[in-house]
Amino acid sequence: MNRICGVLTILALTTAPALAHHHHASSHSSRHSSRHASRHASLHASRHVEASQGFTANASFYGGGPRRYEPNSHTANGELFNMWDMTAAHRTLPMGTRLLLTYAGRSVVVRINDRGPAVWTGRSLDVSRGAATQLGLIERGTGQVRVQVIGKS
Repeated sequence: MNRICGVLTILALTTAPALAHHHHASSHSSRHSSRHASRHASLHASRHVEASQGFTANASFYGGGPRRYEPNSHTANGELFNMWDMTAAHRTLPMGTRLLLTYAGRSVVVRINDRGPAVWTGRSLDVSRGAATQLGLIERGTGQVRVQVIGKS
């Protein structure tokens, strides 16, 4: 009987660390998997909220400033840039998406036809000079704009 107890003790001492490691690894794996799934679901939900309920964007405008676009410059979708058109640039929204922008009580509808602004600027939307004029954004240069996705053109 003593011999059986000794063997069981040795067996328990040698397998316990391996079992603990396996439990830790599977626990870590499931936590990682759970976190990844949660992050993915959260990202998917935020995109859905963006599309249906709108969002706020730190916006600026381009065209006609110190870095003037050349008269024949093209936007990311290939059309000629016209700073007076009601257009905007966004990094991820599909080309042709129509947005209702509201700033300081004024609203304008723009169409996404370009990509930008650069990530390092801290802004997520660039509007044409024409749209910025309609919104009253010219003087400040940047501002928090309420964005509602209203469809595709």
